[in-house]
Amino acid sequence: MSAETSFKKTIREQPWDWKTKNEYEEVTLRQQPYLHGHYRNAYDQRDYDVFDPRYTKLKCSNWEGFRDPKKFWYTTYVSNRKKLAEEVEKGFEYARELQVIENLRPQWVNALRDLYTPLRHLEYGENVQMQYVIRYALGTPIEQCATFQAYDKTGRAQWISLWGMNMEEHHGDFLSHGKQVLMEEPAYQPLRSYVEEILVTEDWAEVLVAENLTFDLLLGNLMYRKLNQEAMKHGDTHLSILNLTIQKQMDWHRDWAFSLFGYLAKDTAESRWDYLKSLGYENWPGDYRWGLTLSDPRETPEEELSNAEIIGEWVSKWYPKAFEAVLSLSSLFEKHGIAIDVPSALKEIEEENIIPAYKKHGVPFKSNQLV
Repeated sequence: MSAETSFKKTIREQPWDWKTKNEYEEVTLRQQPYLHGHYRNAYDQRDYDVFDPRYTKLKCSNWEGFRDPKKFWYTTYVSNRKKLAEEVEKGFEYARELQVIENLRPQWVNALRDLYTPLRHLEYGENVQMQYVIRYALGTPIEQCATFQAYDKTGRAQWISLWGMNMEEHHGDFLSHGKQVLMEEPAYQPLRSYVEEILVTEDWAEVLVAENLTFDLLLGNLMYRKLNQEAMKHGDTHLSILNLTIQKQMDWHRDWAFSLFGYLAKDTAESRWDYLKSLGYENWPGDYRWGLTLSDPRETPEEELSNAEIIGEWVSKWYPKAFEAVLSLSSLFEKHGIAIDVPSALKEIEEENIIPAYKKHGVPFKSNQLV
């Protein structure tokens, strides 16, 4: 009879500091099973388990060590987002009562029809791939943030749709026109292509870089902040209140993602299996219940680059693409006479919003990456 494998349980016996334990940690940590999952992934050609460290190139000594800066868990998230939804609903209601929508100038209305309405499709596309992150991410604190962000993006697409329906009551077609713009307008094709490329990106951590650390910072600050300044000049509180609410979501999306990659950039793990080893599974032979052993992780080559180097490569890959995609909107801004110089606005966004965030969290961002 073979000897039973002895497991070390040092981390599992004390997964957090009991003196500083809080409600967020109590309902968040150690919810994800890393071994002996209840089902096998039958639709992935890679011979990996359900929650396998090889779904990302990044290494981590403790996937449960990340903390959401807002410490959102289900109850606190729902309570917070309920207040945001009420802000949008009341803003729309006030706009109707004050007859803001029907009194908007035709030139401004036509600009929004082309520029703003298609955003709902981009938001939904990003939501779809954020669900991919939810599926493959390691560590419940990370998965939980991705889940709430996916909800935010679904809700944002719905808000923009509702905004478009309000506009249609007085200004003709918006929603179907927005889809046509997304599919046919040359200025929107780089944005559409960017989101489509995200949808086929396999590394879940790279998806977060492509969305939160690059694209959303550029497009979000341009369309939900810079455009708001023009909305106020036109007396469009119908749009401006929606954008103010979206900005609150954007700030959290930025903060949790930068906190995560700042955490990972500093991690010194040498192997993607360091975390499982710390749980006492360094000799784990596979999930015995299925009568087979998955591909031996020890036969999988380790990444030679550090986390900081991998993250830097991803930023170098995605940031220029995101910049060029958002820059393509310049022609639509010019066409409709909107007083925003898009190249100048994007450089200002870089200097005021993007570079400070990268520096604050110690995430690699070289100046020669700026377009």
